[in-house]
Amino acid sequence: MIGISICGIGKIGEVHVRNLAGLRGCRLTGLYDQDPSRACSLGSELSIPVYRSFKEVLADEAATAVVVATPSDSHASVACAAMQAGKHVFVEKPLASSLEDCEQILSVARSTGLIAQAGFCERFNPNHLEAKRAVKEGRLGEVRAIHTSRFAPYGMSDPAWPLGVLDTSVHNLDLILWLANQRPVSVLAWGTRVYPESDICHSATILLRFENGAMAVEHIAWLQDDGHPLNQCARSRMTVQGSKGAFFIDLHVRPSAYVTGGEYRQIDTVILGGPGYAGCLRAQFDSFLESIETGAPVLSPLEDAILTERVVIAAKESLASGKEVAV
Repeated sequence: MIGISICGIGKIGEVHVRNLAGLRGCRLTGLYDQDPSRACSLGSELSIPVYRSFKEVLADEAATAVVVATPSDSHASVACAAMQAGKHVFVEKPLASSLEDCEQILSVARSTGLIAQAGFCERFNPNHLEAKRAVKEGRLGEVRAIHTSRFAPYGMSDPAWPLGVLDTSVHNLDLILWLANQRPVSVLAWGTRVYPESDICHSATILLRFENGAMAVEHIAWLQDDGHPLNQCARSRMTVQGSKGAFFIDLHVRPSAYVTGGEYRQIDTVILGGPGYAGCLRAQFDSFLESIETGAPVLSPLEDAILTERVVIAAKESLASGKEVAV
């Protein structure tokens, strides 16, 4: 049994606690949050110990790994301290709020030789795994265009996040880079303010241009749709278009679909936010545990997360300037 402690008991931190509490192969050694009431409330409900300080997290010999679900601007300090204390780390997305912090996390991970995984759970969604398989096996031919879109409930987001609406967009941008398997040369982004209570972009479109002429387009928006459940609000979609075929994913309706000149096939899945959707959230931890136990390659490595960060920061610069930004 691998002992795991969790730092940060906000919305996603609580989700991770509940998923890990029912996962074989690990046990939760303790919870920590700067607001003790959050950790105490959940710890009491699930009979999980609560740390009184971050020093206690680092000193707990029963904890083999630490899940970092604190605000992104604290990821570097928390993750690096955990690794320096000899603990493997799982770091929630985005990896950090600056490239300098990202590089610091990577440097400490390399120097300690510990497992460090970024929290891009969508890589473990069966639809995206099937899309990756189709690309890797050449069934789509040369990938020439990728289109993605995602809405997020405004009430579950925070305008104070350093990356703003792009904090949510990192999921799709990571998928684009993962599927394209190449580094973009530039990013161009447009955005608009929708709601008067915060002076940021609430809706943005991001265009990525690749060296071989391929392109990708991402649309992200925070939507005041609080009366709807997450699966109704998110409406996450993707199209991967290649020279021999295309792969379609619609996590709002239900299935993904695979089409070529001679084949059309739908792939059953669960709806984003629905009861079974936790599968990919658990699967990322299954993979994390396997990497710790066997040394298996990390399927969401820090290097990939840093490239995504570069693209996101370029998009943020482009939103501010209205100009194309080199990556």
